[in-house]
Amino acid sequence: MTDNTTTKKLIDEIVQELKHPSSAKQMAVSSLLSTIERVNLQDVCVSLGWSSSDLKPPTKDHYKVAIVHVLIEAAKKNNWHIIHDTGFFYIYNGAYWIALCDDEVKQLLEKAAIKIGFSEIESRDVEFVGKLFKQAMKDGFFSERHYKKQSIINLRNGSLVLSESGVSLKAFDYRDFLTHQLDFDYNETAKNEVFHQYLDRVLPDKDSQKTLQQVAGYLFIKGLKLEKVFFLYGGGANGKSVFFEVLSGVIGCEHISNYSLESLTNDNGYFRAMIKDKIVNYGTDIKLTRIDAGHFKTLASGEPIEARLPYKQPFMMTDYAKLIFNVNKLESANIEHTHGFYRRLLIIPFGVTIEEKDQDRDLHKKILQDKAGVLNWIVEGAKQVIQSRCLFESEECTAIKTQFLKETDSVAMFEEQAIKEGLNGNSYCQSVANSYREYRSYCDDAGLRNPLGRSNFTKRMEGIGFTKRKNNEGWWLNKSYAPMPSTERF
Repeated sequence: MTDNTTTKKLIDEIVQELKHPSSAKQMAVSSLLSTIERVNLQDVCVSLGWSSSDLKPPTKDHYKVAIVHVLIEAAKKNNWHIIHDTGFFYIYNGAYWIALCDDEVKQLLEKAAIKIGFSEIESRDVEFVGKLFKQAMKDGFFSERHYKKQSIINLRNGSLVLSESGVSLKAFDYRDFLTHQLDFDYNETAKNEVFHQYLDRVLPDKDSQKTLQQVAGYLFIKGLKLEKVFFLYGGGANGKSVFFEVLSGVIGCEHISNYSLESLTNDNGYFRAMIKDKIVNYGTDIKLTRIDAGHFKTLASGEPIEARLPYKQPFMMTDYAKLIFNVNKLESANIEHTHGFYRRLLIIPFGVTIEEKDQDRDLHKKILQDKAGVLNWIVEGAKQVIQSRCLFESEECTAIKTQFLKETDSVAMFEEQAIKEGLNGNSYCQSVANSYREYRSYCDDAGLRNPLGRSNFTKRMEGIGFTKRKNNEGWWLNKSYAPMPSTERF
């Protein structure tokens, strides 16, 4: 399948997802429509300044203005909550905000016009509905969104506020602008023993468990800029997929997206638009290839980034998902070798392979029988991050990150495995031409594909501490090393 065909298929899926009505969305729209009362639209036109000397009735354009006026007055009277924000519309259902696409808003306006008293056949006219939509936008029917940076987890029995003083459960409040609700109650005493046994099996290192716990908690924290993208690393049968299923089950699939890092960092911005208002984008079994470093760093930082929906104008996205990815291989990564890129990575190694006879295909289902217990583990991680203002990184995580940096950097590997091992004395001095020839030979012997060109090789050598200087014989690379400790025994 070609890239263009794949992109078109994914765009079609995005459009269908935007149009798919949820039961919560339908209930919110029906509740709003139920408060609309029938009025005499001609009287409304008169009240707005319309008059006719020849006894002709108001035109469609007059009725369009009158209908929107009635809706604005009804919104004030009934305390409706419906807003517009960077290309998206939202309606409040009493517990959280639900996104509406343009077509759904137009359907709402069409049904509202009929309930107000405009004829059904004219209300259903496509051109009229389009004009009604534009009039509603112009007249300020939709309020503007005001962002809040409070960390809140929305549940069935209330909103759990996370702060430096601890956690507290409060009543739902539309002003919090929460776009999620987990499908269970908060229970502060719940503890999921099956989940903790699973963690002890797949992550026996307690410090790495602590890192994973804080990563899960950080997903719900607002206003703390830690600039990280999280990778769960390891081959098959090691528990990564179980964690994915558990986290998805606790948070809810409607609050999670699953796009690849390559899709999120490409230029068209379609996939980025789909992680707006999500809690986490959790990609599984991704490949670290064709990643745009600039977009990656912006997404990791949570900074405003350009996005767009298919067939719509670009917009600056500010409230979007944090990023987690499962990855099986690190050595095939094709990434930018800069400090700015590396410092945004946090890699958690899942190094225990579960033998097939010990694997439980239904383990995630057993764990999800007590979602509240898993949530309390997540909340504890969030509390730790809020208190420390940083993410704890275990020694295992640091070690695997160091290994990853070397394995994805052919020049750094060349230094470690060719230059240092063959070093005669405490310094390396070689012409750029000879050094590059040795590097290419090393890549061939090591089976490393896609070696750097000579110019990029030289820049990368300078990036890891080599000095480039010129003499009468051309350009040379030089680096001094600390003396190796003596192994002589006395």
